[in-house]
Amino acid sequence: MLGTAFAQGTQGTQGAAPAAPPPATRPAVVDMMVLLKAHPKLNADRKEFVAYHQMVRTQLMNTEKNLLEEAKVANESYRIGTQEHTQAMEVIEKKRVEFIASQQKAQRELAMRDMRIAYDAFKSIREEIQNFSAPRGIAVVLDVRGVNPDLTELENAQEEFSQTVIWNAPGVNMTAPIVQLLNQKFSQFPLTANVVNGQVVFLETNDATSPGPAVPNRPLGQQPIATQNQGATGRN
Repeated sequence: MLGTAFAQGTQGTQGAAPAAPPPATRPAVVDMMVLLKAHPKLNADRKEFVAYHQMVRTQLMNTEKNLLEEAKVANESYRIGTQEHTQAMEVIEKKRVEFIASQQKAQRELAMRDMRIAYDAFKSIREEIQNFSAPRGIAVVLDVRGVNPDLTELENAQEEFSQTVIWNAPGVNMTAPIVQLLNQKFSQFPLTANVVNGQVVFLETNDATSPGPAVPNRPLGQQPIATQNQGATGRN
């Protein structure tokens, strides 16, 4: 089985010189949706982003509310068409233009911040995949999706149609060890998922309603690549 072969290829003989890594010829797959949902830092960053987004939204709503209140006061205090009313409305209009500009700027900054959070998580996952794959002779890693029990058979079929990977042996799925490596690398953040008997299991603390990919608590099939004797254990 490929998974066992990958594991054995990393053990070596005690006291012997490190063996050269095997030629990079083997393929492997990961479920990126699972890795993103299980990413400890991404989940922590998302929760922080939600709080920040709400704060910005509240500030903008309060500013808009104040402008509407100022316009109401001006209309009640001055007769429409008078110089006083015109001057007051000119001031309010200037504030309204500034508000629209600040609103658009805030939306751009939020979008960029959200994109940066997602991209940083992707880069960290790619780095762990590269570090894990290189010494095991893995030449290419493809993204594959597991079956989602929350979807109907037809909906799952539609998801499968859009995948690049048509079929893969369970032994080439290395999602679980990558989850373990991410847990180790970002151990300062709350754990989102763990690996039990070679399967990724999401914890109750994982809020499926938070931003980011919503992934059900589902097994990934048989033991993935190099889960035996690989030295990468998740936090229990």
